[in-house]
Amino acid sequence: MRLFGAVAALVLATGGCGALADTRSEAHGTAAHGIAAQRAAPPVDAPDDASDDGRADGPADTSADTLGDGSGDTRAANPERREAGDANPGWQGGTRGFPMLPEDRITFAQMTDNRRVDTSRTASEVGFVWGGSAPHGRAIGSYYYPMDRDLDRSHTADWYAGNAPDRIVYKCDRTTPAPLFTYAWGAYAPIDTTNPAVRDYILERYIAPALRSGHKVIALDNVSLRNGGRRCGVYRNGQWVQLFSGEGKDPVYEQAVMDWVKWLADAIHARGGLLALNASVVPEDAAKTRRLIALGDIWLEEAGTSRGCTQRVSDDVWRAKFEAARWAAQRMAWVALEKTCAFPDDIGDDEAQWIVGNFLLARGPQSYLGAVKNGVRIPELRYPPNLNPRVGAPAGPAEEVPGGGWVRPFRRGLVLVNPSSTATMRYRLADGQWAALDEQPVSAEVLVPPTSARILLRLDLDRH
Repeated sequence: MRLFGAVAALVLATGGCGALADTRSEAHGTAAHGIAAQRAAPPVDAPDDASDDGRADGPADTSADTLGDGSGDTRAANPERREAGDANPGWQGGTRGFPMLPEDRITFAQMTDNRRVDTSRTASEVGFVWGGSAPHGRAIGSYYYPMDRDLDRSHTADWYAGNAPDRIVYKCDRTTPAPLFTYAWGAYAPIDTTNPAVRDYILERYIAPALRSGHKVIALDNVSLRNGGRRCGVYRNGQWVQLFSGEGKDPVYEQAVMDWVKWLADAIHARGGLLALNASVVPEDAAKTRRLIALGDIWLEEAGTSRGCTQRVSDDVWRAKFEAARWAAQRMAWVALEKTCAFPDDIGDDEAQWIVGNFLLARGPQSYLGAVKNGVRIPELRYPPNLNPRVGAPAGPAEEVPGGGWVRPFRRGLVLVNPSSTATMRYRLADGQWAALDEQPVSAEVLVPPTSARILLRLDLDRH
């Protein structure tokens, strides 16, 4: 860090400890398809879901959503960015067909057609749409599918009981269907993805038609190794067959998820498409997280560091998520979707710096940032300037500073992130003219409260 040499230390905070730390053992979250719907609360260890009922029950024809042929600004092969053992055919020094993004600004992701993003105040653009078409110039769209449920609402649990009783999954009481979420209108039927007939149905009814209609990316939602719906078993020829323990943590369930996602990825690749996963981090097992992420071509991490007004991820869970994000961001397209407390339109500098600082700490050449507020029916989000601070391109990797905290240098700025839930970070800046996001001068010693970030601008450097 030639321009940004500094001394940092972590000291015990004497005041309040900032936002609540996320001490749960799993990352909870899922990307939305459509505007948020009211729903019953899911089990505490299930991913949260903001999926909405405002979608058609089948693939839309968006033939313009193409990825190109790898020429022009799409990234060239770069084998050095791949670790030994990375074998996903969608990776060729990055996600094939996705462009190398501008390094000097943040490129945004949009969540569905029902939450359109206006970037006119940010001096940037939308580059990827999760579960929606791509109206933004060269942005890449995707077709949404919830991992292990039937997207046809007419295929209710009762419909399955009468028409395909061997395909619906029940809880261990053997009578209650095991949907992951229940919405105001009902629930998508939980179906058995260990069953070859179910796999073929999902592929031929939804995925293959979407690819034929012009989609090149399938956005698979709710991918978690935790059995949030408490799936247990099925009836085959009228006889109960137990598949899983019904507990949240179940190695057999984990392997079933891995097998299903790999099978689907292979089928999508064989048809020329790519698979995007909204997949949860397993904080206690980095290798397992990487194996899951590596099954896809694009990884969307939802609520990675921020989950609304009360929870900011911290300490060991933060480290696990950061390491997963940093690993993925150098190998594939990575989408950081954060859940804001304020409306994204008028998010304050403190919350913006936490969200953007964590993103910039891990960002790679194909990284996208999205911000939404759960439970809000707003058809358009007008992103503010503080979601794209003018720090320029990265000038080096993120580094852990002595005593704790993290720093990453940029050509016209610096990012400081303090993931501790209890300590304040002190960081002494190198000589220069430093300012906060509002371009007000800052002192040479910067204090970063617990679970907070600071984005600093270097005003005495050439801005051109």
